[in-house]
Amino acid sequence: MSTNGNSKAKIYRVVAIFVLLGVALSAVSYFGNKIQSANRAYISGESEWAKAQKEASINLLQYLRSEDDRYYNYYMQSLRVINGDRQSREELTLDQPDIARARQGFIIGNNHPDDVDNMIWLLRNFSSLQQMQNALSIWEKADLVVDELAALADEIRMAILNGEIDTAAKDEYATRIIESKDRLTIGGQNFSGAISSLARRFDEIIFWLNAILSTIFIIIAAYFSVSYMRELRMANVKLFRSEYKFRNVLYHSRDVIYQINIGSEHYDYVSESVKDMLGIDAKEVMDGGPGMILDRVHPDDIARMKLRQIQNQLAVDEQIVEEDSEFRVKRADGTYIWVNNRRSVVHDNSGRAIAIVGNVRDISIHKQQLEKLDKSLKEKQTLLAEIHHRVKNNLAIVSSLIELQKDEVDSELKPAFENVQSRIKSIALIHEKLYEKTIFSEVELADYLRELSSMISDTYYSEEKKISIDLDLEDVKVDMTSAVPVGLICNELINNSFKHAFQNHREGRVSISLKDLGDRAEVTVSDTGKGLPDDFSLDGMNSLGVTLLQVLTQQIKGELRTVGSSGAMFVLTFPYN
Repeated sequence: MSTNGNSKAKIYRVVAIFVLLGVALSAVSYFGNKIQSANRAYISGESEWAKAQKEASINLLQYLRSEDDRYYNYYMQSLRVINGDRQSREELTLDQPDIARARQGFIIGNNHPDDVDNMIWLLRNFSSLQQMQNALSIWEKADLVVDELAALADEIRMAILNGEIDTAAKDEYATRIIESKDRLTIGGQNFSGAISSLARRFDEIIFWLNAILSTIFIIIAAYFSVSYMRELRMANVKLFRSEYKFRNVLYHSRDVIYQINIGSEHYDYVSESVKDMLGIDAKEVMDGGPGMILDRVHPDDIARMKLRQIQNQLAVDEQIVEEDSEFRVKRADGTYIWVNNRRSVVHDNSGRAIAIVGNVRDISIHKQQLEKLDKSLKEKQTLLAEIHHRVKNNLAIVSSLIELQKDEVDSELKPAFENVQSRIKSIALIHEKLYEKTIFSEVELADYLRELSSMISDTYYSEEKKISIDLDLEDVKVDMTSAVPVGLICNELINNSFKHAFQNHREGRVSISLKDLGDRAEVTVSDTGKGLPDDFSLDGMNSLGVTLLQVLTQQIKGELRTVGSSGAMFVLTFPYN
């Protein structure tokens, strides 16, 4: 896995841990508030219950003394509040309680509707705790006392209705009512104490949970903070080393590295090597901006470089901006040096061009060497052209000497002399072609064949015979090594057509084609003459002409073949670069 991937995974783990701790703290806080709300609701409910039992006792005493039914009804209303709470307790202690009935009981018990759900939740989920068991036990005993008070009230009610009560009985009943009230008051106080004990227990648990989770949170935060600081310190060390390394490279580089801000058109950075190149401090160059360098450009290069500056400002056509430029710039001592400026465009995250980074190199020595090479090349080209010219002239002299010698030989030997002259002229024509071109390593074969065929046609011109030449020539360039053998082969084939094909014809046509087959060239020489003898074979003939064709074909690693037609047709294929 990459470093970037490890960093992301670590960040995800840290975030997950803190999220879990945050959720845990939130859960503890939520349930703590819910438990505290439920405990306060039970304490508040106990106050309503105590108030109801006191009112019930007082109204029962008033009924006992006054025998007024209104007080008995008041007693029954107060007793209803107590019985509502009892209904909820008894329902919630069942295995499958009716939550709606329990909620109705707490509402009858004058508990706030917003607290009822928390009261039900606390009793259902924490009834197994010892403090809750104690509170429920106290509540049940208090309800037994309420039952005794209810039984006493029924007894008093019957005695009053039957007229069987006297002053002594009233005093006894009053004493018993007061005793029940005191017992209920003590029960209510004990219930409040049990609930408070339960609340303290919950507070203790919540406190330690918060303390533990907070401690874990602090420890983990401290661990990751220390790890982060360690990694940050290591990253800073690596960054410092990397920056030091690159600054060291830039400082010792002989090239000048710079960055131009496209928006401000000022230098963001110029390397110190500008001092060695131009004799000017980097700060002075940065303060002066690109305009300062432009002012030092050679007058012959200034127009071209101003156009470059406009391109820098626009940075529209990046292909033009990133083309290398070479120009002369003046040093502090007044001398000019040649420099090469190579640039590239820098983009922001949105792809917008924001800067141009460049590398400037002193190429003065390179330019001097190029000038020397160019001068030497021109001298060699002149010399080579002179050589080709002299070779052509020498071959012309040899041909002229042969022409003179023909007058002194027998007529039977003259054709042999003419063949030699034709071959010399074909070689001389190649040197003439090379002399006419600036590139002396290539011969344009189409031009050569065009002039060669014309020269041979002029040689065999006759009013008695009309022989035309058809040319179909594609552009093929061959080197000197192939040009001479190919020229001699074509000379031999074209001469043979003019000499032998039309002996008994007054008209005829010689066709010459040149095809580019990719890595091979194909030359075809054909005529409409009498054709080749039936027994003609390139391999079976021992004449000088055929032998010359075979040797030259092998020399250029080609292939020469005849093709059956109404006349003679020779096809030469050979590789070329």
